Amino acid sequence: MKAWARLLTVAVLAAGCSGCLRNVETVDLSDAAIKARVETALRSQPNIDLSHLSIDVDAGVVTLSGVLKDRREQDLVSRIARRIQGVDQVIANILIPE
Repeated sequence: MKAWARLLTVAVLAAGCSGCLRNVETVDLSDAAIKARVETALRSQPNIDLSHLSIDVDAGVVTLSGVLKDRREQDLVSRIARRIQGVDQVIANILIPE
């Protein structure tokens, strides 16, 4: 009888765990997908002028290049880019006018 109870417990646990794995979404970690997510996240910031900023991604390394208003904007865009899934490193080649 103990063997039957153990078998039933294992079956119930296995069934529960397999159900959990079905709801896991796969995330596209291609450079193009990462770039799209970074652009979307940065565009959601209404107070940042992105017209002079370019974004490049190579093997999970995001390079931000261009001109921003001040150091606060530079820190913000870098922080936002770092939070994107798939980003391993952020390089900020940003000019700030005097």
